[in-house]
Amino acid sequence: MKKIAEITLEEKKYKIDLNKFYDLSIPITMDSKSPSFYDKKPLKIKYYKDRNGKVWNLNEGSSCNVPVIDLNIHCGSTHSECRSHITKENIYISDILDNSFIPCLLISLVPQNELGNDSYHYNIDSNDFIIDKLALYNKLNNFKNSNIKALVVRTLPNDIDEIILKNYDNDPNCFFSNEAIKYLVSFGIEHLIVDTPSIDKINDGGTLGNHKIFWDLNKKGNKNTITELAIIKNEIDDGQYLLCLNILNLRLDASPSRPLIYPILK
Repeated sequence: MKKIAEITLEEKKYKIDLNKFYDLSIPITMDSKSPSFYDKKPLKIKYYKDRNGKVWNLNEGSSCNVPVIDLNIHCGSTHSECRSHITKENIYISDILDNSFIPCLLISLVPQNELGNDSYHYNIDSNDFIIDKLALYNKLNNFKNSNIKALVVRTLPNDIDEIILKNYDNDPNCFFSNEAIKYLVSFGIEHLIVDTPSIDKINDGGTLGNHKIFWDLNKKGNKNTITELAIIKNEIDDGQYLLCLNILNLRLDASPSRPLIYPILK
């Protein structure tokens, strides 16, 4: 059953079916399937054991299930982060998001094994794969007057089963050039969603240079967010959507998140 909503954002009207959306998050499941980035076991789920030794699991005779999750937010789940991820500011992810829906563009890119005319703040190796400014420009330039505030980047090839179990210590992630991130900032992107564990190289000497560019540390009040380890199924078409970025009410720099994108109705 359709449930049509008309939403006005900055004087532009959008129509969506609230019952039709695509979930871009990796499930947190009892079988502990998750990608790993730095942490080999970022997700652990067990059942609560009380002081009498009782395990609160229906399969062990308890009246209810009481699962206990040990989750490394940044290293094994779809998560959204704000700039206090790299600063000592008292900024919390739960205070950053103030819009229920955000105009969004989904694009697919093939990372290249070279920087081209771009640069990066750390050494580039022969096995590094990079998203450069030109690749983004070619996808975004036609949308510069479309009120786009969020960008979802799907990297190709896109093997969903492989991504969910991927160990990025053994198979390093692709990342963006510095000019690519500067271009996104100049374009007006405030929320960046990627299917990689970081927009920076797995080891950039601890600089996190692209994070610093996107959050513009010289400017106070920056509310940009980065969502990493998203999963974008191949049946989802490139194009414009409305993004609903769901997070937990955590007083932390990051939260597990569930990005939902809604097709815009004609």
